Amino acid sequence: MQINFYPSYDMPEYEEAAKEYAGIWKEEGERIVKTIEKISGLKFKEKIINAVTYGGISFSGPLRFQSNLSLEDKRGTIVHELCHRLLVGNNIKLKGRITEKNFDLEAHKLVYLILYEIWTQLYGEKFAKKEVEFEKSISNDPINPHWIAWDRALSMTKEERQKEFKKYLKR
Repeated sequence: MQINFYPSYDMPEYEEAAKEYAGIWKEEGERIVKTIEKISGLKFKEKIINAVTYGGISFSGPLRFQSNLSLEDKRGTIVHELCHRLLVGNNIKLKGRITEKNFDLEAHKLVYLILYEIWTQLYGEKFAKKEVEFEKSISNDPINPHWIAWDRALSMTKEERQKEFKKYLKR
């Protein structure tokens, strides 16, 4: 899979971020893809993705990456957003009645069933725990969907998360 990283416009911070994300991808992209596919049991459908670095929070569609993150958080963010892309690309549906209000929570309940194991396999458990805390801090929603989704996922064992994730694949 190829990801092309572009600054949203010619601002030095965005240009530097695009270079850092591209560097991570060049060094680790193949390993990231293999690990996500192995743990999820799914294959990426996309072969080429264009991504933009900018001043907002990261988002999977269109692929946008927050520019002012540490190198470690950039690693975690690439993996996180690619998990969303993988699920959408494989037409994996969320459970229940999905509304604009609960979409963020339900999408993350699904992603977090596999993300912790992916981060742990790629970068170790210390990294995974740090990224969970980082992600819990990124929402300014009074009912933080990241807190709720991470607390739910981490209340389960690894095996329980795997079993729950497989339920989405059988739909």
